Amino acid sequence: MIEIKEIIPINKRWEEGINHHPKSEEIYNFISEYDFKFCNDSFCFRSGGDGDNGESLMYLLDEYFSTVEKIE
Repeated sequence: MIEIKEIIPINKRWEEGINHHPKSEEIYNFISEYDFKFCNDSFCFRSGGDGDNGESLMYLLDEYFSTVEKIE
């Protein structure tokens, strides 16, 4: 089990314009397109603006990958 801890606060990531992890973008792009095409856009994923759920998801994934990469 991965210990959950904050690597870079999400607000700091946003304020400093830290790029998303490439894997975060890859996963987001896949699931948002899949959701739109096959699930009637049930999550209504959006990215690019303050508070968009897609951006929030990518920030969460960024933290996940930052944590996993520190372990490896």
